[in-house]
Amino acid sequence: MTGFRVREAGPADYEALRGCIDEVYRETGAHKTQVFDRALWEWQYLENELPSLIAVAEAEGGLCGYFHALRFRMRFRGQPAMGALLTDLGTLSAYRRQGVFRAMCGFLLERLRAEGVDLIYLFPNARGRSLPGFVRNHRFTVVAGIPVYVAPLDLGALLALHLRLGTPGRWLGWLLQPVVRALRLRTPALEPAEEIVLLDRLDARFEPLVRDFARGRAVGLERNIRYLRWRFLEKPRGDYRVWALARRGQLSAYVVTRPAALFDTRCTVFMDLGCAAGEDAALRRLIRTRLEADRRDGAVLGVTMGLHPHFGELGKVGFVRVPERFNPRPLNLIAQELTETGPELFDPSAWHITPADWDVL
Repeated sequence: MTGFRVREAGPADYEALRGCIDEVYRETGAHKTQVFDRALWEWQYLENELPSLIAVAEAEGGLCGYFHALRFRMRFRGQPAMGALLTDLGTLSAYRRQGVFRAMCGFLLERLRAEGVDLIYLFPNARGRSLPGFVRNHRFTVVAGIPVYVAPLDLGALLALHLRLGTPGRWLGWLLQPVVRALRLRTPALEPAEEIVLLDRLDARFEPLVRDFARGRAVGLERNIRYLRWRFLEKPRGDYRVWALARRGQLSAYVVTRPAALFDTRCTVFMDLGCAAGEDAALRRLIRTRLEADRRDGAVLGVTMGLHPHFGELGKVGFVRVPERFNPRPLNLIAQELTETGPELFDPSAWHITPADWDVL
């Protein structure tokens, strides 16, 4: 096998780069295989507010590996910071176990450090092969496993599908469904002056919800309006819905949802959420209302994941945390600080993380 060299990708490489991605995805059966086309790649890596850094490995026959770094504005220790999310990496099968992955990661880390990036994070599969390499070879630290929370909406369908109980499972689910629904109904319904609105644009009314929900978190993305528009309204075929709880025209809480097939089940995924200061109960009322509406529309399960104190309150609307041993794809948050060392980055309670913070869905 011939050698390779690692360099930064430019526009002339983009077509070959996407071809390399397609080949790796087909071989590995990656979750984005059916949807990751040119439009999605360009949205993710060329249309973000800050330019991405993309490393490629090149051998005599062409590109043999790729590694992307998305740059974001973040908050760290209460101050503006520059962060980078490492994602979408792969090596052609003929070049694996030859140091390609390690060389690309080292190259990206040096480039990001030279450009003043303060911290780097990513979400490798806890059961995958890449996690030990990041920790051992590149001095990343495991911050936490990302907790996953589910809310059963149609218990009969879940029992019939996952326990192979068929019709008896549906009958058992029908008998137990009132108990499951009672857990969700511990949160009151909407108050008389409240209504749920579907937003097709994001403006200044949204900013207090995002700002207040992030307050007190030492590490997290700067969820400004520009970022949220890009993430949810501009993503090709995103299928996202932005819902807000309004009270006399004033927004007090929001959630972003999308339908998805997870755990072999029709789900509603809560991609992002937030509320104004003191409106935690309003956020739970909004979540309860959306769960009930999605159940009527045929969703079997509500799903979300992340790090924020409010996730601990989701039991009041019927969510339970999935034990890691039952999670088919557990994710770890790992991080590295490039400018100085401090304990906050590696404290899970300091982070604000939702599915909006990475490209899983």
